[in-house]
Amino acid sequence: MEFSDDAFPTRAPVWWGRRGVAGAHPEVDGVTGKEIVIRHPKNLGKLESLLSRIFRAPKELIRPLDDMNSVLWELMDGRNDFRTICSMMDSTFHERIAPVEDRVRASIVQYCTLGLA
Repeated sequence: MEFSDDAFPTRAPVWWGRRGVAGAHPEVDGVTGKEIVIRHPKNLGKLESLLSRIFRAPKELIRPLDDMNSVLWELMDGRNDFRTICSMMDSTFHERIAPVEDRVRASIVQYCTLGLA
């Protein structure tokens, strides 16, 4: 999946929440630096659905994100373009996220693949 540097990445309307203590984050409204947890329903086939009922498996997936992806998730609110997100991530995480554009682009593509963006 390709998108331009002028694109405004936006997260999908799924249930998500914050937990834990605030970590490194840019001084932007709505960005806390806390761990993000995403919850979304499982898409099961007939046989999988039958087995999940028999074994009483959970009906939802719970995905806790690491610190960098948590900040990226909070920045993907539709108000920041890709370049702005990259500069904020670079100023927040410095060498840990280098090369910033490649890593942020890869994370956004992964979110799209999972149906979260």
